[in-house]
Amino acid sequence: MIQLLILLILNSAMSYGATIAIIDTGFDLDHDYLKPKILNKETDEEAIDFHGWDFFDNSHLKKPVIEDKSSIQEILLFRNLRAKGHRQGLSLEEFEWYKKKNADKAFMEKVKLFKKHSHGTFVAGIALREGENINIFPIRGLNLPNPVVAVEDSSQPGTLPARGKTSEEKFHDEVRQSINRVSRKFSKICQFVSQKKIEVVNASYGITFKNIMTKFRERYKEMTGKEIDETKLKMIVDDYFNTLYQRGEKTMRKHSKILFVFSAGNSGLDNDTYHHYPSRIKVPNAITVAAMNGDYLATFSNYGKEHVDIGAPGVAILSIVPKVYSEDGSDLYSPASGTSMAAPYVSNLAAQLKNTNPRLSPSEIKKIILETGESKDYLKPHLASGAIASNHRAIRAALLSKDMVLDQAITLGKSDLIPMEDKVSIGRPPVLSAEEMHKKVMDSVPSVITPGEVEEEPTTGPFTKSESSLQKDTVKAPQDNSVPPPSEVPDVQQKSADPVHSSQSEAQSPPLSEERPASSSEPQPSLPEAQSPESLPSLPQS
Repeated sequence: MIQLLILLILNSAMSYGATIAIIDTGFDLDHDYLKPKILNKETDEEAIDFHGWDFFDNSHLKKPVIEDKSSIQEILLFRNLRAKGHRQGLSLEEFEWYKKKNADKAFMEKVKLFKKHSHGTFVAGIALREGENINIFPIRGLNLPNPVVAVEDSSQPGTLPARGKTSEEKFHDEVRQSINRVSRKFSKICQFVSQKKIEVVNASYGITFKNIMTKFRERYKEMTGKEIDETKLKMIVDDYFNTLYQRGEKTMRKHSKILFVFSAGNSGLDNDTYHHYPSRIKVPNAITVAAMNGDYLATFSNYGKEHVDIGAPGVAILSIVPKVYSEDGSDLYSPASGTSMAAPYVSNLAAQLKNTNPRLSPSEIKKIILETGESKDYLKPHLASGAIASNHRAIRAALLSKDMVLDQAITLGKSDLIPMEDKVSIGRPPVLSAEEMHKKVMDSVPSVITPGEVEEEPTTGPFTKSESSLQKDTVKAPQDNSVPPPSEVPDVQQKSADPVHSSQSEAQSPPLSEERPASSSEPQPSLPEAQSPESLPSLPQS
């Protein structure tokens, strides 16, 4: 009788399939790992006609942005060495090769282009890292041409040039238009996702205070011919973000059946002090995720006692890249670091909890994730939960919540007193265990790299002293930890005139999602219109 009851519970749970909507740069819809898990809505005529949404083919990921095979191999090797450097450091030969490539601006542009082209596929792979019966719904909301899904705001009439207005007034008009574009796009995405009854939204992107300050300062001078007073600029930027927060909160409260998972950003900054949209929006159905390097907060990760909820693995995370870069058609893996990697880890966990107990609401799923995390005293000043997400504790609590009140389920779930093997959500093991993933990355890195193999003139790197290994991705650790925190956050690889997510370092500034890639021949928008994926700078840039 007991066995029959267990089978009925398992079958009931497995019949539910949670879906994660992923807002990103585009996805390899034909990838044999992703394809079976993609919620098939591309042929949904209702969706095609839904308020200007258009579904496009997958052509942008059927052709590589980097066609030279030798360059691809170098890019993959560069990314692997960066991951190895974060984890264990590099040999002198490896470091010298890495330093040369990092100082090569043309090569680094290729690295960034490859990242943009692969980001959505990479994030989707992490969102499906483990658990049965989880689907993804790809929403191309960031900056690549020929999107999988794009928003065409046909309801908004074209804006005619303002007549009879001063340059100052025109500047403020542009600021308002930028707010409207960002908030309207987010609202339409939420409306679409809600209509499709999708339970989780992963958003590995953001807009940062530093980049908005830079963009507005430059635009003001361009339009008026004058330098803007910094106090005045700060007030305009504060109002810009506060308005985005207010509108975003209103939208998210309206769609309370969706759990939003945001990346905290890669600037190493306190989100309680510095603006970051949308991760600073505080509602019961949103979780903001920091990146962890093992047990400690990665130094590039943003944090915030009030605005960043929990940590999750975000350093040297292995995932899939588009098959177009594979020479023999086999699955191709590459490591990456950033809060962009930590967010889909939590999105995946949230989907597993929903599958375990479909009755759980977004706020209850959030409560389970935050309260069953592995608490660390040194994280308490930096994260709302002071903890790192724990899969087995959270899933155990969700399973117990089917038969008892939530608080009791959480208490028992995190007590480790009940050795309960989950067979509800984790119906199959992860694609690769953490140890296997790490070994796969390390095995792909040559034991020795000879600098002479690189056909380029020696260049002066951004370092002021000789180093025998790549600086590891150090962490915010206890004072007695053997790895002291760095004195400053690493600079980002690129600068952009567009706002960056608060998770990015001030120098990093990737373009916003509505902004075109730097390589595009299309004109840039006058003020920020969207967000872009976050990337982690590998080494300090001069």
